[in-house]
Amino acid sequence: MEDINRFLTNFSKFNSDEYVMNYYEFVILSSNKDEDIKNLFEKFPDVYKVELIKLNKWKEVFLRQYPSSEIYWFGKFPEGYKLNGLTPKQYLIELLLDEFKQEPDEVYLVQVEPNGYYACSSEEYIFKTDKGIYLLSLQVHD
Repeated sequence: MEDINRFLTNFSKFNSDEYVMNYYEFVILSSNKDEDIKNLFEKFPDVYKVELIKLNKWKEVFLRQYPSSEIYWFGKFPEGYKLNGLTPKQYLIELLLDEFKQEPDEVYLVQVEPNGYYACSSEEYIFKTDKGIYLLSLQVHD
């Protein structure tokens, strides 16, 4: 998890500026993979409503769901990053699979209606694996 969050933190800082703050995180919501995902979001006071869209071909969706998101989230590269010929999102997929040590059992695109909380743009995913339930969140705030 440390490698993923280091990658996300470096890219979020490097792609922020004086008017825009990027916030990217990868967290484990529960070590119990059988826990109800929507109930996990009730722990977040800023969440009013959650819609989960199950993804059958999650890698394809992750790479293409928001066509300009690759440039939006990861457009500028921090110095010294070697992605081995992959795009940042492809590299992030490799980091996720390395963390999970397996293909996820289920992946969901998360659409959240915030309660008094605002992000200009967001892209969020839930991953269910044998190790638990994880959230990948990419947000832009102005």
